[in-house]
Amino acid sequence: MRQFIRASLVILAVMVVVVVATSASGARKGATVKSPAGPIDTGVSYMPLPSDADTVTQFKRIRAAGAKYVEIRMYWRAVAPSGPTQPAGFQAKDPADPNYKWGAYDRAVQAAAAAGLKPKLAITSAPDWAEGSGRGSAREGTYKPSPSALANFMTAAAKRYSGSFESLPRVQYWAVWNEPNLNYFMAPQVVNRKAFSPRWYRSMLNASANALHAVNSSNVVIAGETAPFGSASAKRNATMPITFMEKVLCVREKKVVNKTTKAVTYSYKSACKTKTKFDVWSHHPYTQGGPTTKVNVHGDVSLGDMGEMRNVLNAAIKANHVVPSQKARLWVTEFSWDSKPPDPGGVPIALETRWASQMLYQMWSSGVSFVTWFILRDQPMSTSPYQSGLYYAGSHGILTDKAKPILRAFRFPFVALPRTANGKTTVQLWGRMPTSKAGKVIIERKSGSRWKRVKVLKANRYGIFKLRIGKPANTVYLRARLPNKSDQSAPFSLKAPKKPWKGHVFGTG
Repeated sequence: MRQFIRASLVILAVMVVVVVATSASGARKGATVKSPAGPIDTGVSYMPLPSDADTVTQFKRIRAAGAKYVEIRMYWRAVAPSGPTQPAGFQAKDPADPNYKWGAYDRAVQAAAAAGLKPKLAITSAPDWAEGSGRGSAREGTYKPSPSALANFMTAAAKRYSGSFESLPRVQYWAVWNEPNLNYFMAPQVVNRKAFSPRWYRSMLNASANALHAVNSSNVVIAGETAPFGSASAKRNATMPITFMEKVLCVREKKVVNKTTKAVTYSYKSACKTKTKFDVWSHHPYTQGGPTTKVNVHGDVSLGDMGEMRNVLNAAIKANHVVPSQKARLWVTEFSWDSKPPDPGGVPIALETRWASQMLYQMWSSGVSFVTWFILRDQPMSTSPYQSGLYYAGSHGILTDKAKPILRAFRFPFVALPRTANGKTTVQLWGRMPTSKAGKVIIERKSGSRWKRVKVLKANRYGIFKLRIGKPANTVYLRARLPNKSDQSAPFSLKAPKKPWKGHVFGTG
């Protein structure tokens, strides 16, 4: 994703995607995605490190950040045999076939499970022999990946991580491809000036879902993983996420203009009878501003437009176009901002700390039930554009890393947002316990240098607590604290930033 954005930010604008669902049999309509409701779980993206000991430390810190999940990107072409043809006798569905190279992923999955995390394997990048002919200048691993070959690999991977193979842990969560609306990851996007990638991706998705659910019906199939930027050009190399989703899920849109206010909205309805098999639709809504930022062009979606994504999702659910094995959900499986420091073009660290809490509230309010932060620790400025970690990278490896202030906000999110109506100002409180479990939480306000109690709230079974209160007099900061004083949220200012940051999500990258 990030490589593409660095190359294409000048011509592209931010986006978001929508999820859709039906029953497992497809015979009855599934439940729509409600907002706001349910949990907001978190995960962090895994990055390979020099040693197994460093990997163990990485996973322990991800768990300590309040995350339940870790995303591990699995490159199919790195596991499968190389070359233009499959080796003689290769059994693609057999996880024990000697041509497969699982070692690095076995160790990562084992370390994640040992740390109490649920691994999510995101499959992408086809071996040469599983690509279509005539790749030309398309990036290797991206050109017309074979749906049947991918299904065979999914079968092998699901069997290997079924929980009953060679003492390896169970993996329940499987994402099908990375950002298939970008030519950089799936080519071509367009053939003869007509959309090609959505139809091809649907065939890959359906084949993968059949394979994964055949191994275990409780496997969770994650679709979309869409990138936040697209284009409407007939010769585009990036498809707008809303457009991509509509075509995958067989939904069409209609522009509606209010005759009085001239406000523009969109309605969505069925465009055909084609069904798509998945359990979660996911998106990567990188945003060139704060958590409520909206885009200027319909078809792209920023964090502030997630409600539009939910509308497309629910239209597909109502049309009975999605065939999940369980209730369909909407997830964000990659998101972050680079911070300043260390990136001079990143979001100032104090502002990013505020936004880390607010983005979780914004997503939860839009019906998103899971968010993955990219990444745990900053990469070196000299060699990488990724300074979006929850930790500053130490000069002598992960053991010398230092936690950023945003780590606290990510682990124990809390917002206090003033709302004014009819001349009266109230404050909307919202937060999530660091354990994501029920319990009591104390709301405090800062008075001088001391913190004084305002309210005691009860978090629900998901660890969510919320209440609207009158604005406390002479108060700028509020925070949430556990009764035993073992943890507390970052202070949240009632005063919104006067000069909101707006820029490249990857800073100087």
